[in-house]
Order: sequence, then structure tokens, then C-alpha cells
Amino acid sequence: MTPHSKKRLVFSYVLLVGIPVLGVMGVLGAGRHLTPPISVAGNWDFRIDPTASQAESCLADLGFTHSNVFSISQSGRYLTLKINNQPGATLIGDLRGKLVAANLSLLLAAHCNGALGMSLTAEVEPEGVPRVMAGTLKFEGCPACGTGHFQAARRELNTKLSE
Repeated sequence: MTPHSKKRLVFSYVLLVGIPVLGVMGVLGAGRHLTPPISVAGNWDFRIDPTASQAESCLADLGFTHSNVFSISQSGRYLTLKINNQPGATLIGDLRGKLVAANLSLLLAAHCNGALGMSLTAEVEPEGVPRVMAGTLKFEGCPACGTGHFQAARRELNTKLSE
């Protein structure tokens, strides 16, 4: 092997191996301080506060009862909530820290003239097992429906929210 070919080999090695390794180390270093969002994915037992009689008829039109199940699909901080596997009850939202915010933008109920959709806001308690959240369901543009409060507990090993 000639000295010139050795130099070309070392140069090629540094170019093809060294630079990508430095790039990977830089990316890992830059992401060292990132923290993932808490996990809320899974099936949740969802109970609407029975004192929310105003919202009860609007919720019944969507297939809600006092005890429901909703499933959350999560990709990073982005969420899809499907309530009781009802085709019209899928909310799109996100997770910011411990706060869940999701919206459904459809005409909801026949007796809710002018209802523009439904919003869900909740705070998740990340420390407990099972994980729990509490929040409100609000019907946008329908004063007759008002706001309903709810509690939810994530199903883990057949755990159910007590009624």
C-alpha cells in the first residue's frame, strides 16, 4: 500500500464514519434535556356528574350515560379521544403538561339549535395508580346544554371507577 492510498483510506474513513458519529452525538446531546409528555393512552372509565341535569339530555343524544368508556390514542402530545365507540363522538386534542384539551366540531343534537361542538378540558393526576383525571364537557353555542363535570380513571388490570 502506498502512502498516498493510506491517506485516502484515512480520509475516507473519517468522512464516512467520523462525521456521522459526530452528528449522532450532537443530536443526542441536544435532546438530553427533553422530557416526554405523560402517558394518557388507553381505556378510561368515565363518569359524568349526575347533578349536571342541564347537560344530561345533550349528552344522551351522543350516547352518553352516567358511566361511559372512552379510549385515548396518543402520539406525543396529540390525542384522539373516542367516547363509547360512538362514530360521532371522536374528539381531537392535545396534552400540555397535565392538562388535556379536546374538541369535537360537529352539529351535535337536534334540540341544541346552533350548537357548534363540544369541548373537553381536564387535569390528569399523573402520580396515582390508576391514573385519574377530572374536568368538564362544554357544549359550544348551546346554552340549554350548559357544562357537565366528569371524572375518569384509566383502566389498569381491570380497575374501574367506583360509582
